[in-house]
Amino acid sequence: MSAQRAVFAGMNAKYLAHSLICLTIMYGFGLLSPLEPLTPLGMSIIGVFLGVLYGWIFIDIIWPSIAGLLALTLVGGMKPAVLLNRSFGDPIVVMMFFIFVFCAAINHYGLSRFISLWFITRKAIAGRPWLFTYTFLASIMLLGGLTSASPAAVIGWSILYGVCDVCGYKKGDGYPTMMVFGIVYAAQVGMALIPFKQAALTVMSAYETMSGTHIDYARYMLIAIAACALCSLLFIVIGKYIFRPDVSRLKNLDAARLDAEGNLALSRVQKLVLFFLFALVALLLAPAFLDEQAIIARFARSIGISWVYMFLAGVVRFLKSIGNTGICMFVVGVMCFIKINGKPLLPFKAMVDSGVAWGIIFILATVQPLSGAMADARSGVTPFLMTVLEPLFGSGSPLFFAVCMGLLATVLTQFINNGAVGVALMPVIYSYCSNMGAGPELPVIMVIMGVHLAFLTPAASASAALLHGNEWSDARSVWKSAPLVILASLVVMTLVVIGVGSSVF
Repeated sequence: MSAQRAVFAGMNAKYLAHSLICLTIMYGFGLLSPLEPLTPLGMSIIGVFLGVLYGWIFIDIIWPSIAGLLALTLVGGMKPAVLLNRSFGDPIVVMMFFIFVFCAAINHYGLSRFISLWFITRKAIAGRPWLFTYTFLASIMLLGGLTSASPAAVIGWSILYGVCDVCGYKKGDGYPTMMVFGIVYAAQVGMALIPFKQAALTVMSAYETMSGTHIDYARYMLIAIAACALCSLLFIVIGKYIFRPDVSRLKNLDAARLDAEGNLALSRVQKLVLFFLFALVALLLAPAFLDEQAIIARFARSIGISWVYMFLAGVVRFLKSIGNTGICMFVVGVMCFIKINGKPLLPFKAMVDSGVAWGIIFILATVQPLSGAMADARSGVTPFLMTVLEPLFGSGSPLFFAVCMGLLATVLTQFINNGAVGVALMPVIYSYCSNMGAGPELPVIMVIMGVHLAFLTPAASASAALLHGNEWSDARSVWKSAPLVILASLVVMTLVVIGVGSSVF
């Protein structure tokens, strides 16, 4: 009896009430009379969507996702084989899985810490406190993009503590208090850098499933890099002229002392893994820049070396034929094939156990079939959303709509999972853009940028929860700093997205 009590100890009245509400919305919403122009199928699909969203916010990720997938077959009219093909069998979901495995290998070989230390130990920044700070935050942004915000923040904090120890900073001093927050800020914003990872991929794949429109990764990265670079600079300006910590101790910082464990001396294995990191990014972006027909037309007439260009054309054709998911599988497969001292360069099972964030996998697996079902003309969801949106955005310009989407995403992500916020806004963007004839790229990118400004409340993100629990900071300092930084960052991101995005899309 005591064992049974222990098993059900976590299932309190609040948990059970939320679970009941989640399932009631998911399976019972479709029983209501449909609101024109919604169809009965549309009511059921919206019920599944709202139920899953409620579960993600108030309960958990895994079992509400499973319940939502089952609901798509029971009340959403989707056959089981089709459901599995569009959920866990979707190329985006498989791609995310292999990206997680690859990123786990980066952490496994200690390259995450190397990346940060390499930036802040350059001679050019010695004796320049604010340039050092900018470089430090830029390295954490890059690390957040290559891995994720939480490990990037933890690694950044460990380096910061070393800086404080060398320079004599104590808990409560202005500089470490600012930087504990700044590292989380950089890690969160940096996650928007890479379009084929986590929240960015979840949001873009949701829109792509609805519309069939693919947002170019290379053009997205151009906007994201500009936004992240300016946001890092923005934080320095705010720190220097508003927070104004004492940075005089950094002038005599010997950065070499931060590498007490010899992390900057890469082994051959680490260099090989670093090569695969650069190769993966290059291969994923290459099809956007290269066209095999142009290569053949331009270089096939070259005497003596035409075979080189024919080979390049073949490589590009190969990359396009296997797609982004195939590229990720190819790189991971090669790393598993290579053996060092009799062991695979990438120990697959160990990397899956330590690196795969199954919550994100389940969110993606649920979003893919659900997004397609909501965009189906038989549901009537798109016309219904346009009826709701017309009074709000009917007379506004597409740029005004994009700015509003970014602002809404930024506000909601302080209280709701950023992936869930992004997914929830995609039907709104799809309905508006398809009916107004506007391009979807800018509002989608604004949402992606907005959901990464998630560090005001502990519920905003995992790294925000770490921030509020950090003993070098406190809730008061976070609430004092975060609103200003979030608002200023949103303004900068909006200007970049509108300015650069209007030119490249």
